[in-house]
Amino acid sequence: MFRSKSDVDVAKDRLVETWETTRDALAPRLIAARDAVSPYVDEAGERMAPYVGEAKTRLQPAVDRIAPAVDTARTKLKSDVTPAVLAAMETAREQSAPARAEAKERASAALLALRGEQPKKVRRWPVALVCLLGGAAAGAAVGIMRSQQKPAVTPPSTTPPTPFPGTTSTAAAGGAGSPATEAQSVHGAATTTRAPSDS
Repeated sequence: MFRSKSDVDVAKDRLVETWETTRDALAPRLIAARDAVSPYVDEAGERMAPYVGEAKTRLQPAVDRIAPAVDTARTKLKSDVTPAVLAAMETAREQSAPARAEAKERASAALLALRGEQPKKVRRWPVALVCLLGGAAAGAAVGIMRSQQKPAVTPPSTTPPTPFPGTTSTAAAGGAGSPATEAQSVHGAATTTRAPSDS
């Protein structure tokens, strides 16, 4: 199955044919005009040669005086102006990035509308959900790592309290296992013994 050429290809072929025809038609005329004008150009060059030489001689001191200023200006342009312009262009490009992205999106939507197609709706919530889950996982990992890095806290060693001097004397007086020393009560710093009949 043969495909027909597009309008652009047909127009391009016609333009090439027209250019070739025009060039073939004008070539002899251009050669004749160049041959006719060349004697006048040569004569004008010979007449102007002394004036050109004199002007060059007169202008040489001015050129010598201006040359350092031109070099300084060129150096300043390269060292000061060009970096500033490039920085400004980079800043403008960065600041215009959202506007350019929006313009690109609108242009593509307009092109789709001209074609009669519906623009695809972009769902952004999956991206937000993935970012949220990633942040939660990273937070959990950091929490686990920090809890593993903490040194184990050992409780301070506790020594049993020393008995009051009065308790040893009452235990010796009543004897071990006597009913008078079975129940003891500590209130503040005083130690008292209670008999079973008191309770």
